[in-house]
Amino acid sequence: MNAGGTSGAFRSEQRYRWMFTFSVSGDLRFISHHDTLRLFQRAFARAAVPVRYTEGFNPRPRISIPLPRPVGVASDEDALVVETTGPVDAGSTIEALNRQAPPDLRLLGIRPLAPGERPSPASVRYRLAPDEPPVADLESRVRLLMATDVVPFERIHPKKATRRIVNLRPYIRELVVDGGDVLMTLAVTGNGTAKPSEIAALLGYDSGAVNHRVRRLEIQWQ
Repeated sequence: MNAGGTSGAFRSEQRYRWMFTFSVSGDLRFISHHDTLRLFQRAFARAAVPVRYTEGFNPRPRISIPLPRPVGVASDEDALVVETTGPVDAGSTIEALNRQAPPDLRLLGIRPLAPGERPSPASVRYRLAPDEPPVADLESRVRLLMATDVVPFERIHPKKATRRIVNLRPYIRELVVDGGDVLMTLAVTGNGTAKPSEIAALLGYDSGAVNHRVRRLEIQWQ
């Protein structure tokens, strides 16, 4: 039995789409979104998974990441959408990919996507475990932040050298202190989302030095 419950011959024009889940840890959490995609492209090719390619003069594998992970952030759950030319077997495909993937990246599962289904994230849970001395009034800062309707934050675009003020409060669904750690649930909307480093900055941490202490715990899908 394959992952989609389909067996036998298939029509060449039929398309099969899958959502893979995977984890990222160790030094691999520092690679970029584009490097992550290239890593998967090579792994799928070496594992002989029949990935469908785009048409035209510069065909590319139909592989995408619905919610790119911030560089430096580890993840217990990320997602990858892949289109193949035929059905694949879940168990053997996961095993083959994990043999080709580096140790800090593990494929966890796979499910077929219905025709027209486009995975859309609704929210993401993170854990911030800062390695710097804890903020003395951390719980008070969290309570104040959650009680405020408008939380302005200045975003700087380094390449375009532009600045703009964004209200982060609509993106913050949950923010709690767990021992010395901070648990946050951030909404993902059509207008964007907040970054864990931005929330850390609001709490008094150095936003440029926390991503390696952040772990993505879970993605909730619409």
